[in-house]
Amino acid sequence: KEITNAQYALFDPKHDSRYIDQQWKDHTIPGYAANKPQQPVIRISWNQAMLYCKWLGKKLGKKVTLPTEAQWEWACRAGTNTPMWYGNKESDFSKYANLADRSLEKMAVFGGHCRPTKLTVYNDTIPKIMSVNDKTMLTANVGKYQPNPFGLYDMHGNVSEWTRSDYDSNRNQTNQARKAVRGGSWRDRPYRATSSYRLPYEAWQRVFNVGFRVVIEE
Repeated sequence: KEITNAQYALFDPKHDSRYIDQQWKDHTIPGYAANKPQQPVIRISWNQAMLYCKWLGKKLGKKVTLPTEAQWEWACRAGTNTPMWYGNKESDFSKYANLADRSLEKMAVFGGHCRPTKLTVYNDTIPKIMSVNDKTMLTANVGKYQPNPFGLYDMHGNVSEWTRSDYDSNRNQTNQARKAVRGGSWRDRPYRATSSYRLPYEAWQRVFNVGFRVVIEE
């Protein structure tokens, strides 16, 4: 499963995944909470994720690390050869993945009461699959949706995930290559969350929709 806020807090009690901004205007609260205990931890850099792995490995007496891209994709596909383990990009994902769907309409609020509102102009600001409703507006508690055939949860959607692999061979001023992120998030449509889709981020970046899971290697 994806590492939760509660699990990460055992390593770094000061970390706060904070909130996801509300849309439109007249806000009176910080946004929608992304820091509840069972939600996946976010705003964690690749460097921080690797430090968590090192800490957990010492506690367990085992080698704990991030999955490589090859390991991640093998685990995500779970023996399937379709873009998503549960089918094609056009498949109804409501039972299997937390992706960008009709629930995102609720992110728009109007007035001091901060109630969701439906606005035609807003509906076009975050691309979404309107024919699907997965019942979750942003990050869901880890493991809410059905697992893939390998028993793994949230391989598509919820939060994107760091891998151990370099995205490319280019180096930045700190002599680090960009790192590959997989899986897509609650804000992504299925085409950005397939088993093969990949994104690059710098190792120091703390991204609002990126978390991680770990592997224990022999």
